Amino acid sequence: MTNREKLPASRLLPLICIIVLSLTACRAKELRNSTLKKDSYTVGVVTKSSTSEYWMTVQRGMEAAAEELEMDLIFLSPDSETNEEAQVKMVRTLLKRNVDVIAVSPIDSYEKPEYYDMAREKGIPIVSYDTGFSGLEVPYIGIDNEQAGRKLAQYLAEEMNHEGEVGIVSGSLKQMSHRQRLEGFLAYMDTEPKIRVAFTESGYSNLRMTEKKVRKIRREYPLVQGIMATSAVTAIGITESIPKDQVKIVSIDIQEDAIDAVRDGTIAALIAQSGYEIGCQTIQYIHKILTGNAENSDQILDAELLTEQNIETYKDRSPQE
Repeated sequence: MTNREKLPASRLLPLICIIVLSLTACRAKELRNSTLKKDSYTVGVVTKSSTSEYWMTVQRGMEAAAEELEMDLIFLSPDSETNEEAQVKMVRTLLKRNVDVIAVSPIDSYEKPEYYDMAREKGIPIVSYDTGFSGLEVPYIGIDNEQAGRKLAQYLAEEMNHEGEVGIVSGSLKQMSHRQRLEGFLAYMDTEPKIRVAFTESGYSNLRMTEKKVRKIRREYPLVQGIMATSAVTAIGITESIPKDQVKIVSIDIQEDAIDAVRDGTIAALIAQSGYEIGCQTIQYIHKILTGNAENSDQILDAELLTEQNIETYKDRSPQE
């Protein structure tokens, strides 16, 4: 057949149909891929550590919400809450993988991380959970930590008949959550003229105070009747070195050993910071961001004061914990 010869209509029509069907199939494949990209999101999550029950509970909450919303999660965790360098590298790794959103609980709240500008350049939103950033436009999901400190101070003051000495054992003050808990506690105690804050020890972020250190504090401050620890892990360590009838211990976080300690009176009061709830709410808020239904604002969660009187009621309402 020469270039000038024409195909008969009987042969030309099937060929045209094949071409049209091929183009239609390609277009349908493109549409399916486009839909998949819009409906399937990957969130990069960086915690402070993976070595405590609290952080494992946060992860379970995130996984439950992500499964319901059909989202993928990538978890990275430093070996401890003091390894800031490792945490920064983990966020940078997730940015290189071009995840849709980064969720981070910063080890240092007060220094602008280098990955902040990198994320903005890439158009990847950052949210914080459990602990916020100071001075950055990053939404925060978690409890009101200053108010939590005030609640614990008020409880101790009432238990001590508004007089005596108290002490504070805080996590790293580079983390906004611990600093705000301490500041809230001190602010309330300033309204109690007959209560003196005898000591403040910091640097215990999800870490236990050694028995030797607890004994040293007891020798130096024998009149202390109450201690506020800014994390339950630290509080549990203190209770193991001090008989419960000598000093009232109050703290923050929900985990099984802390709940048991409230049940038997070893911990006098606990602010119910639910890691599971923070995890769930963080992923739900991120989904709203990705679907254009969220405002760039903090999400403050409820935090109930738990004692022997209401701990069982709380547990009945929170079976996932």
